[in-house]
Amino acid sequence: MSSSSASVPMARLLADRVVPVLRYADAATAGYAAEIAVQAGCQTLELTWTIPGVTDLVRALRDKHGDALTLGVGTVLDEAQARDALVAGADFLVAPGLVPGIAEMAHAAGALCLLGAFTPSEVLQARRAGADIVKIFPADTGGPRHLAALKSVFPDTVFCPTGGVTQQNMGEYFAAGAGLVGIGSNLYDKAAFAARDTAALVRQIVRTREAAHG
Repeated sequence: MSSSSASVPMARLLADRVVPVLRYADAATAGYAAEIAVQAGCQTLELTWTIPGVTDLVRALRDKHGDALTLGVGTVLDEAQARDALVAGADFLVAPGLVPGIAEMAHAAGALCLLGAFTPSEVLQARRAGADIVKIFPADTGGPRHLAALKSVFPDTVFCPTGGVTQQNMGEYFAAGAGLVGIGSNLYDKAAFAARDTAALVRQIVRTREAAHG
């Protein structure tokens, strides 16, 4: 696996252990979710490319929080999207599968790259393509036992299961060998989010982060 010069983003991802994956239909909602995560102590965020105007949101969060926040752009499907994300200031790129060329682009910009995989052959391809972290997606299809089997074959690979991970089951993924997990909508209580109950949402994420480090 390629070594990256982006040691700070890697250290923060591994230290946070839980990376909020924000996928919303509008930038304002995604921005609200991002600020909740920051208030709860998250130092890393993944904003998916499917958010309208995601690069503008990356710039806005960078302007507000500076280098205190490590920002990634996910659901990157081609080199054009990767380039725009890096120009906007992304510290890491995340793809759901193998997207040729984007790891090299990320490393040239001093950023990290997470490539998606599910089978042993795909993990091997992701490693050869230069992935700093291999995203196991969708994680809940195989579950922790699937991750444990992959970890036994690739013990030096940092795995990030994403998709169906919750506060309740993430401990099983860590026990199976995950270096970190990505949690999307399961990170936010839906009723509290709809009511914009910021205090309750912050408490929920704090509990999740504490559980991840427990």
